[in-house]
Amino acid sequence: MTQPTIIYCSAAEELAELIRHGFENPEGISGRVLFHICAEELAHPLAIVFTDSELDIRYEWLEQPDATLTLPLATAEHIASNITEVDFRDPEIVGKIHLDGDVGLINHIVKSLLRPSQDTLERFDLAEHLVSDAYNLVEVPRFTNPSELEILESLALGQPMIITHLEMPESHHRWSLQRLVAEYGDVPLRVRSATHKETVAEFIERLTSVDTKSQPIIEGHTKAYTEGCSLPEPMHKDFLPNYFSRDDYIEPQIWLGAVPVNVPASSLHHDPLDGFLYQIMGRKKFVLYPPSQASNLYPMKAYNHYQACWVKPEAPDLERFPDFAQARGIEVVLKPGELLVQPAGWFHAVYCLDSPTFSVSYFLRH
Repeated sequence: MTQPTIIYCSAAEELAELIRHGFENPEGISGRVLFHICAEELAHPLAIVFTDSELDIRYEWLEQPDATLTLPLATAEHIASNITEVDFRDPEIVGKIHLDGDVGLINHIVKSLLRPSQDTLERFDLAEHLVSDAYNLVEVPRFTNPSELEILESLALGQPMIITHLEMPESHHRWSLQRLVAEYGDVPLRVRSATHKETVAEFIERLTSVDTKSQPIIEGHTKAYTEGCSLPEPMHKDFLPNYFSRDDYIEPQIWLGAVPVNVPASSLHHDPLDGFLYQIMGRKKFVLYPPSQASNLYPMKAYNHYQACWVKPEAPDLERFPDFAQARGIEVVLKPGELLVQPAGWFHAVYCLDSPTFSVSYFLRH
């Protein structure tokens, strides 16, 4: 097949520069990834070849790549110009790209594009250097219906807490997959690709048919898990706790699905905002580390909305990540009907103990 005529665009050059400066490879993997940036009959190829010790980026076609990311020029320009804010779960992005081959390799490259805002950097720095006895906790305290002031005081101290006996429009006991389908089955849940949009009913049908024991796990792609896409607006009235005003927090996220219990549903990371997670179905285990332990957890250099870590707490490679041996985490199991309050900067890995699982999270804007 004849390749499209090559054009040269600044967006490709910007993406290449971001990859060069954000790329890390402590796990020592190798790959050949092609970014195919297209505009009608024209195209700008970006060939990315990496090993455990080298990274080579060229503006040319790559023969037999391990993976290919095809995206319109306008989408490439949007990503390059909004790199501190871009979210690859955004329907305007995921709905316009096409992935072929080894999606894990594409994930590896795409993550290296991201950059934190100055505000995010400052929030993480403040959390890491906060002097607080809460960073020496050995367990997360539980409280019954604390006031908003008590929650804010706990956040100011950098102390996580679990709230029990929540007052909700309906008790968590009344929700099931069947009722979600009955109440919200036709509601659009998320965009999966340029050609595939999924309703709540379609997603639930898929998650109930997946074999979580044999399913290979690739973050953002193969899990039967919504992974924090936006909570559909019609569902807000039933699944947002009555703390603070709706204007006080950013767009809520939905965590619905099923994943194996021996791998994290969300890998180790931390967020720059104070977060809340309401558990509705199933139990979740959290492994928490205070921000002061950042140096033991190997945070990734490239990130924006949240910062992931290279080390995997459930199976740490101490030859590659020896300082993790000094890390001290807190394990907590969140039961249905409970709300985890997590101050900004706390690292956490999340594991589903039951299937299905259903949670809703949100972050304070301040």
